[in-house]
Amino acid sequence: MKTEWVTNDFGHQYRGASLYRGRTAFQSMEIFKNGTFGTLLFLDGKIQISQGDENRYHQHLVSAPLLAHPRAESVLIIGGGDCFSIEEAVKFKGLKRILMVEIDKGVVDFCRRHYPEIRRCLKDPRVEIVYQDARRWLQDNPGRFDVLVVDLTEPHGPSKMLYTREFYRLCQNRLGRGGILSIHTDNYHLFPESFATIHKTLTSVFPHLLTARVDMPCFGMGWTYRMAGQSPFSLPRLEKNLKAMRRAGHALESFTPSVYRLQPTPEEEKVLATRGRVSTDRNPFDKFARLEKYVTGKK
Repeated sequence: MKTEWVTNDFGHQYRGASLYRGRTAFQSMEIFKNGTFGTLLFLDGKIQISQGDENRYHQHLVSAPLLAHPRAESVLIIGGGDCFSIEEAVKFKGLKRILMVEIDKGVVDFCRRHYPEIRRCLKDPRVEIVYQDARRWLQDNPGRFDVLVVDLTEPHGPSKMLYTREFYRLCQNRLGRGGILSIHTDNYHLFPESFATIHKTLTSVFPHLLTARVDMPCFGMGWTYRMAGQSPFSLPRLEKNLKAMRRAGHALESFTPSVYRLQPTPEEEKVLATRGRVSTDRNPFDKFARLEKYVTGKK
């Protein structure tokens, strides 16, 4: 039995068996086998993906911005050590460069060994992986990309510095004309401070956002995804590109553009109006800073 605490008094249990427990140079890692979801990946006790619904997660995080861009030829993935963002990106034949910058080689090596689909996608000649702190890499490399996917753990510990206004400005400077940043942005009911802080920090840099609200079964909750850019988004373009992809024989089985047409609920509007702040390098937001040992694993 695997238990994950979501808040101080709410969590999930997964019945099954642990297939692997260990540590990389940066974090603990566990692969857990469950009848409903198949294998689940936990990093520092927090669920990252399940084999059963990872496509739902990555099609909104990766495929959506690639479909929304006028003509994406390059994508930079920040984080994404499980490599399922790469697995999603290689489906797009128009991409010429797929670069992932990930600090933890241990997670990549483990997923390469245990997931056949990852071994296959990493053989694609367009794929390149750099093992380095992503923020430092962005500072040192001035190249630009059409799409930048931020596929990180939630803002806690070292990762909180990749959710600040300064980091988003750095990302903005690495996007080409019409470039799109894509990021997952939490649950507004369970984590209103995190949800509102990410939103307010993004809008302090990017004037245009597009939001999807999606059920994530393995998380046991709804989850949100946002695209951010300097120009307005065209839903007709996204829908047109998706239809063309389907005609070419590649269906995104867990994705529909209609999720981007949903209007915010009154509860969500209240959260955005009354909660959160802009996260900065001087005062970064930490999602789990005030949660008890059940959630963080620390007293």
